[in-house]
Order: sequence, then C-alpha cells, then structure tokens
Amino acid sequence: CPNRMDPPTSHILTNNIEGITITEGPYDVENFGTLSGAVKITTKEPSKEIAGEVGMNFGSWGYRKQYTTVSGGSDKVRMLVSASNESSGQYEDGDGNDFYEQIDNLIQSGAAGTVKYKDQYKDIDAYKKQTLMGKVYADITDKQKLKLSYTANRSDDVLYPSSSMDALYDDSDIFTAEYVISDLGHFSKSLDFQYYASRVDHPMSTFYRISSGATDSANEMISALTTHVQGIKIKNTLDLADNSQLRVGVDTSKRNWDGTYEKKGMNAAMITGRKSIDDVDTTNRAIFAEWEKRYSATTVKTGLRYDDTHIETAGTLGQPDNDYTGLSANIFANYQLSDSTRLFGGVGRAHRVPDARELYFMSAMGMPQPEVGTPDLDQTTNTEIDLGVEKRYQSASVKAKVFHSWLNNYIYYNSSKTTNAFENIDATIYGLSLSGDWFATDNVSLDFGFSWQRGQKEEALAGQTDRD
Repeated sequence: CPNRMDPPTSHILTNNIEGITITEGPYDVENFGTLSGAVKITTKEPSKEIAGEVGMNFGSWGYRKQYTTVSGGSDKVRMLVSASNESSGQYEDGDGNDFYEQIDNLIQSGAAGTVKYKDQYKDIDAYKKQTLMGKVYADITDKQKLKLSYTANRSDDVLYPSSSMDALYDDSDIFTAEYVISDLGHFSKSLDFQYYASRVDHPMSTFYRISSGATDSANEMISALTTHVQGIKIKNTLDLADNSQLRVGVDTSKRNWDGTYEKKGMNAAMITGRKSIDDVDTTNRAIFAEWEKRYSATTVKTGLRYDDTHIETAGTLGQPDNDYTGLSANIFANYQLSDSTRLFGGVGRAHRVPDARELYFMSAMGMPQPEVGTPDLDQTTNTEIDLGVEKRYQSASVKAKVFHSWLNNYIYYNSSKTTNAFENIDATIYGLSLSGDWFATDNVSLDFGFSWQRGQKEEALAGQTDRD
C-alpha cells in the first residue's frame, strides 16, 4: 500500500518465524535503501525428520487463529508446508468503543459524517486472513544446495477506521529461490545466487461507509492498486591470506506500482480511470563489497555500495522520470577491552530514493487532478555515528549506546499543503539507549531496556515555528 497500511511484516505469519535479526544504523550494504536499519526475518526451514504441529490461538475481541505445519524428507530433499486461518473482531479503545463507536465519537467532534460505517456493517470482523507457505530444500551435491520458497496471503474485508476507506481484500504472493555453491576454489568460499518476486493486490473502497450510499453502494469509490517486485542478487565470499574475509556482489531489482480510481454513481465519468500512481517502475542496479578483519582484540568490518536507480512513469499525466546515483560506505569496529568489557562504534552513510507515492501520487478529486506527490524530490542521505559499551558480569550484562544522525534531504510530508505535499528537509536525530539482563537463577531472569531520542528539523517549515 502506498500509504504504508500493510507493512512487509503483515505478509509473514508469526508461527512461521524462526528468528529476527536487526541491523542498527547504516551498516547494511547488501540491500537497496537501508537508510538507518534493516530487519531480516528468517522463516522456519524443512527438517529431515517427519514432524508436525497444530495450533489454535484465541484472544480478546473475537480473535481466533488455527494453523498447522508439516515437515519431512530425506538427506537429499526436505519439504515443509504450513497453512493458517485467522480472523478478529473490531478491537476496542480504552473506553470500550469499537470501530463504529470510535468514528461516531469523531463525527460528534466535527469529523465528516460520510466516513461512518453503515449500520448493517457495524459488527463485521476487522479482517479475515488465510495463508499458505511451502518450501523445498535440495542438496544437489555435498557442495550445491537449492532452496525454493512460496508464500501466499489472502486477506478479506480489512477495516481501517483511521482512514476513509477499507481494503476489500489484500492478496500477496511471495516467491524466493536460492542456489549456493561452496568451496569452488581459492577465489570462492561460497557463491550465492538469489532470486525473489512478490506481488500485492490491494484495492481500497468506501463500500462499508456512508459515503458510498446510505444503504446500498451506488456511489462507491475504489482506489485499486497493484505492486510487484522482482530482483536478483549474486554474492561471492572468499577468505583472504591475512585472515580476513571479503564479500562482493551485484544486486538488481525492479519494482512497479500502478494505481487507478474507480467510481460508481455521482462523478463516475469524471473519476473512473484516473490514475493515482501512473504505472511507475523503480529499477535499481548496484554493486557492493564488504570486508571483515579480525585482530587479536579487535574486529573491523567495512562496506561499500554504489547504486544507480532509474524511476520511470508511464507519462500519461506528464510527470517526469527521475535518476539517482549514490555511494554508501561504512566502517564498524568492536574492541575487546577485557574479558568482560567490549567497546564498539561505527560511522556510515547511506541513501534512500523517493518512492512512487512520494514522487507521483495523484488525488482523485478536483479539476485539474491535484498532484499530492512531488516529482523533483532528491534522495535522502543519512550520515550516522554510533558509539557504545557492553559490560558482562557473572550473572548480568549491561549495554549502553549513543548515536547521532544527520539527515540531508529527508523526505517529509507537509500536511498543510494541498499539492506537492512531500518536500526535502535537513534534520538531525540523536539519542541513547540502555539495556541489559540479570539471571537471578538458572530459571529466573530479568530483561530491561530504556531508550530516548529526539529529532529536529534544521529550519521550521513555512507557516510553522516548531522544529521538533
């Protein structure tokens, strides 16, 4: 969704997750657009042994979920299949109001009455969701491995009470393939080929709201959007003579967003067929390298990435294409001060190009059709410094960290503007965090965490005085 209503994590089922790795800061060069952090979710892998799992979850507001996973195979081939069915009623706020009642309270405070849910839909579920994940792993030889994975999500009637529209459905298909060859020779410890493709179909509609018609849907408005992406990554890892390791690779991807408005009844002829995002392709080509060296008490890791990105629109709305290039670089070091104390720190720079919504999004209403996006946006650059210390005791550990981030051409949404609402600003973000754990016994432990951060614009926007 261009409004980021369905984040990537919503397309992965929690019972399929094996682990999560978070990279803090601009220290990832393998992936396109990692501005200041990366979240890598690893899903479960097939096992050789025949194994299965059946689960049921129940929760507040009518939440229910049923899932099953079956896995098994041989030394050569392993397979996994996982399926689920999930739904939930409308959650209630702190005053016990569901979606219908929350919007009703907003209307009494002055919000438009047309966003209200129709009486016949006041008690419908918040969403329904079905998923299927299948994997096949094959050991072609002792040094050649093939991994195939497919995930399907089918969500229906997803309600968004904070919006004036809801999703009729939200369907996605995700496919990945990976082929790894090990020990090819002196110049290749591991050669990794990756291919991925995904597609999402996500139409938003006023079907359940008063705005589409008091009882029927004679004036229904639909914002239909499809997006798909495919990419290839090839990386080669080799051990060098000085006990260091080098990883080099190429990365390319193509992402398409295409959105069209549909309207019934009033103003149908004027709105139907209008584009919200005019068939936009974002094509990225990149090369990257990462070198890691371990000394007696120090580990140093440095990375480089060069991106060449072309963003092309179909052109029926007269909007221009855009080109961006960027060199990202970082260095991060760990120093073992003693057996119990580790110092760490790094400095890095990374880039993110504007997406199709920020550049080209068009509103449905108005003559001429209002342009919400800003076609001449620059890419955002983050320059960041991180410093920290980790101390381990016999039964506890403490980790403290500070960071400062300088953002150049940060892409900011200015809600006070009716056209070209996205703009580039300069800003800073800085903060600190403190975390740790204490093992009282072998069976009882305590984790704690504290963080504070602040972001400021370099200059207040037009019509504003606050820089926070």
